[in-house]
Amino acid sequence: MWLYILLWGSTLLPLVHSTEVLVVTVATEKNEGLKRYLRSAERHGIDVHVFGLDEDWKGGDTRIEQGGGQKIRILRRQLEKYKDKKDMVIIFSDAYDVIWANGLDVLIDRFTDHYSQHRIIFGAEPFCWPKKELAIEYPLVEFGKRFLNSGLFMGYAPEIYRMLSLKEVEDKDDDQLYFTMIYLDEKLRKELKMGLDSISRIFQNLNGVQEDVKIEFDQEGTAYVFNTPYNTHPVLIHGNGISKLYLNYLSNYVGEWSREKGCLRCEQRKKMEKEEEEAGESMELPTISLAVFISSTPFVEEVLNALGAQDYPKSKIHLFIYNSQPFHLETVSKWAESQKGEFISRSIINVDMETGERDARQMALESMVSRGSEYLFMTNGDIYLQREEALRDLVKKSLFYDIDIISPILNQPGKLFSNFWGAIAHNGYYARSEDYVEIVNVWCTSWIVECSFMLSSLIKGDLVKNHVSSRPFHYSKELDPDMSFALYARHKGHFLHVSNEDSDGFLIVSDEFANDLQKGRLHTEMWQIFDNRWLWEQRYLHDDFVKILNGPVEEVPQPCPDVYDYALLSPRFCAELIEEMEHFGEWSDGSNSDKRLAGGYENVPTRDIHMNQVGFEREWLYFINEYVRPMQEKMFIGYFKNPIESHMMFVVRYKPDEQASLRPHHDASTFSIDIALNQRGVDFEGGGVRYVRYNCTVPADEVGHTMMFPGRLTHLHEGLPTTKGTRYILVSFINP
Repeated sequence: MWLYILLWGSTLLPLVHSTEVLVVTVATEKNEGLKRYLRSAERHGIDVHVFGLDEDWKGGDTRIEQGGGQKIRILRRQLEKYKDKKDMVIIFSDAYDVIWANGLDVLIDRFTDHYSQHRIIFGAEPFCWPKKELAIEYPLVEFGKRFLNSGLFMGYAPEIYRMLSLKEVEDKDDDQLYFTMIYLDEKLRKELKMGLDSISRIFQNLNGVQEDVKIEFDQEGTAYVFNTPYNTHPVLIHGNGISKLYLNYLSNYVGEWSREKGCLRCEQRKKMEKEEEEAGESMELPTISLAVFISSTPFVEEVLNALGAQDYPKSKIHLFIYNSQPFHLETVSKWAESQKGEFISRSIINVDMETGERDARQMALESMVSRGSEYLFMTNGDIYLQREEALRDLVKKSLFYDIDIISPILNQPGKLFSNFWGAIAHNGYYARSEDYVEIVNVWCTSWIVECSFMLSSLIKGDLVKNHVSSRPFHYSKELDPDMSFALYARHKGHFLHVSNEDSDGFLIVSDEFANDLQKGRLHTEMWQIFDNRWLWEQRYLHDDFVKILNGPVEEVPQPCPDVYDYALLSPRFCAELIEEMEHFGEWSDGSNSDKRLAGGYENVPTRDIHMNQVGFEREWLYFINEYVRPMQEKMFIGYFKNPIESHMMFVVRYKPDEQASLRPHHDASTFSIDIALNQRGVDFEGGGVRYVRYNCTVPADEVGHTMMFPGRLTHLHEGLPTTKGTRYILVSFINP
């Protein structure tokens, strides 16, 4: 559905001829394209007035078919009063796909300087639309584009009105064809003194020439649109046809962003918020429906906890959770139970095989409407909102910038992949815009009017109410639900905005997680140290490790000579590793014969499972190199080997009726680590390690703590008997 508005400004400019200028455009609804148009006009001091607002649009869907005749009828009706003002200049443009790149003074100067012999000037384009066969009838131009585009024109009031009134037009007639036939009539063209702005001195139609039109910055860092072949800086920019997405790109900078100052409106917002804070004022936060969609992604527990920690009153939030993955069933259930009574309402769909993702997202829309929420925030299980103010600030940005749909820019740590792409490929999926890298990594903007992103978006409730019945997630079943939503929004004229004003969080890497879930593991996140290192550290590193690593040497406990005992792994890692090993279950028999070893013989056998047997060898080697090696270099000064090597990494199980102890021995290593995995007095009795040469015993009973000691020559040691229960330790011989 096309939406048009008639805007006009009675601004009198101090021009040479004291020309009165009337700015006109047509539409029927105030959507975001119109807001952008008005905002760009306001920046240049152009007052506007809206005509045709709230009229029913009957001019067809010109996005996919010919039409637009109603626009001519509205113009004719509204401009009749000016038909006798021979010195008045009327400037017309479409409303929803046009921006002002400069002011009226520049425009009028160019009109009078370059087109003084004309009474009407149209913008030009490279395509003959809507009837290609008419191309042969077009008069030649000296230079530039020769085909008329009806989205941009200007001229004197008498000629403009006469042109609009030459013949009757129906609402669904094609407006461009109407003007084309007048222009191709040589007699009328001469009478009306019609011409084309063939080299875009004033009007720039983008379709077919996107590669020729660039952003250029002046010495003060202000952005302008530059037509490179013609060396011109057009005033009005029109995203006609399929070039609307490119107009979105241009509009991110023209009037919105400066090379010197960055985001031009961000400081305004922050200044206003500071003033409100100093005045003791606080905004009344709107109610929100928070919808979370979980599939095959790791660290869902952390994602939910981060959402629960958002600095937004839960008394203002309706909660909706959809989980399609059985692996997360218990996690979601426990978290939902922990939040019982916190939110206004809760709706949890936890592994309902009859409800697909599209239907679940539609249910979230319907739930928001039925709850009467003022906003809907939709997010996925692979989106970690780290900054506690993220949700609150998104609401503030939506209100301040008057944005219907906004999402924070979130990328995978250390990677360029993000929830923002800024362009669309021919197949309807993501494509990378030319400024993608700068936006994700460098520039600060108030928003980017872009075209596709994964869902982590805040949507105004009124917008949801107006479109919920259209089922936007079902709009294109050939696309993913989120892409279908984005396509629907674009086709309905709603901009998708992303903001990189703040660093709100990041995307969790989940590309291979679905495959990993098929490997029969109990705790698949343990294998995520490469893909999601930061979250892995939060869950599996001991809380005290970083402090110990960065602290003074003398604070690292040394219970025996050159035996350092420090916190390394979280109790959770230790418990989950035990469960994984018992789940695997193929413990060695404790004999000297061991087919797992190259020679088939173990001199000092234990009951154990090697890391490579459970597919954890690569991850554990990386862990040792990244966390244990720095501690070794700190404590054993002068020894360096990066990367480390290890061929013996295993979990040992001690039981009184199986193998209770281990005789004195040297490890086949330069240094070794020995990590306690469970708790003396709770899981077992006895145990500990005795270093024979020093007659020194270490209890080795603090879960997650490791002993780090030289392996050969000096540190002959033995495992003391476990007298009750089962004791587990994790051993690694490093740099054999």
